[in-house]
Amino acid sequence: MLDKIDQQIIQLLQLNGKATIKEIANKLNLTTSPVFERIKRLEKEKIIKGYTALVDPKKVDKGQIVFCNVSMPNYTDKNIKEFENEVDLMPEVLECYHFAGVVDYQMKVLVKDIDEYNKFLHKISLLPMVRVYSSVIVLRQIKHTTIVPE
Repeated sequence: MLDKIDQQIIQLLQLNGKATIKEIANKLNLTTSPVFERIKRLEKEKIIKGYTALVDPKKVDKGQIVFCNVSMPNYTDKNIKEFENEVDLMPEVLECYHFAGVVDYQMKVLVKDIDEYNKFLHKISLLPMVRVYSSVIVLRQIKHTTIVPE
């Protein structure tokens, strides 16, 4: 179970993944040793899964977000595993969620433009176990965060 100090460390690291042990310790009025040990434990327990740089997609020519909804007419364990393995190999897919309902999966796809998304759709259409149910083109992103709230 996470205590208040663990939660504070997590929040500080989410705000600045490059924060040093000393900076975190100073903000929490602790010494560096317990902060270091807590961070190592949080990493070992996979509560902190990793560290990454957040990149502005538009500045690397990947400014179009599309949500692609697919259904799986033949819903079997084999098809589910195969589809999920294929999606895992697609760099355009930033996120993929398995749903209960009419749509079985929703993928957040990041591409340069609609032409590139059309190529992505062609790639998805070659997977025999799914059919594209709908695509939702994002006009403007209002909020984006990676911070998990307390």
